[in-house]
Amino acid sequence: MQSDLSIREFKPQDVREIIKLHKESEDFFEEMDINEEFIINISQRRDFRFFIAVLNGRVVGCIGILFYTHVGRAEIGPIAVDKKYRNMQIGTRLLEKALEFLRDRKIHRLISKVKADNQGAMDFFLRRGFQKEGYFREYTKKREDVVQFVRFI
Repeated sequence: MQSDLSIREFKPQDVREIIKLHKESEDFFEEMDINEEFIINISQRRDFRFFIAVLNGRVVGCIGILFYTHVGRAEIGPIAVDKKYRNMQIGTRLLEKALEFLRDRKIHRLISKVKADNQGAMDFFLRRGFQKEGYFREYTKKREDVVQFVRFI
């Protein structure tokens, strides 16, 4: 199954699938109004990249990275995989693509913020070389706690 998986950069025609992935996992994300205009606008920023996982012609995952080449830092957000395709290494492949992209730009520090009640995401990052770096109380609009993870690359 994984051999049919490809990871590529975002295309504007992916926008509806990105929104669907976000809505499917919205409990794990910051409360934001994610719409087509927002996705298109952020995808056009020079300091942001979306990578898309495609399996048998279908968008099944995405990862976004905000990066600052002048200081060598980046942040993941979002990362999402369709519920039907989780635990198939798709998130890992997306992360690997993001890491390759960041290394090419001499980024050395990558963070991810995860809601404190999202144990699955915390385990995902820990298994992939991230370390807990900080704990932010009442960080989200809904006053949820967030754990920050870091990986040096």
